[in-house]
Amino acid sequence: MKAKTIRRIIGITALVLWAVAISSLFLGEDVRMAYHLDGWVFGIAFVLTPIYAVMLTIHIGRGKHWLIKVAAWIGCAIVLYVCGVMLFVSTMFSDHRAWSNKDYVVYSESKGWIDPNDLVLYRREGFIDRRMYRLRCEGWRDCREEMKYTMFDTLDLIKEEITYTLFSENDSICYDTIFYRLSDGQRYGQDKNDSLLALIK
Repeated sequence: MKAKTIRRIIGITALVLWAVAISSLFLGEDVRMAYHLDGWVFGIAFVLTPIYAVMLTIHIGRGKHWLIKVAAWIGCAIVLYVCGVMLFVSTMFSDHRAWSNKDYVVYSESKGWIDPNDLVLYRREGFIDRRMYRLRCEGWRDCREEMKYTMFDTLDLIKEEITYTLFSENDSICYDTIFYRLSDGQRYGQDKNDSLLALIK
């Protein structure tokens, strides 16, 4: 495949990804693309854009005056810098899917490097995930967590099971079970656990 064709494919792909990524910003604050596609689209666009910029700069500068080559490489450097900064910022506030099934998904939504992440429940609606409510904070940076959710629609209940390691406590493994009301996210006190466990059994 010729370099021109490869460059054109990369450029068109990057342009389409940017169009999808920017359009996803207009979905609304409480809506995101399903399967975290918005995050993937932005990430791939950040990678393809500098590749295309370098290829285009080499093409423009071939056989041209040195001033044109310098100007082209300065423009390329600006694109590389902007994409690098945006990719760095996006990783600072990157969200990830903590759990999902066919109807619901829980995202760990980053608040930055210092604050713990929020665990937020979304409802699947075709190709979008619609925000329902915040469940809790995921924990501080010395905790490594695994979580599982079970939805009981007829009982209006969510059961959250957490396994986590506290590095500050000699790597001790802890287990927690927390119940929420599915309709509004109201958290039940731990004193209700026995009766709620009996109810779902």
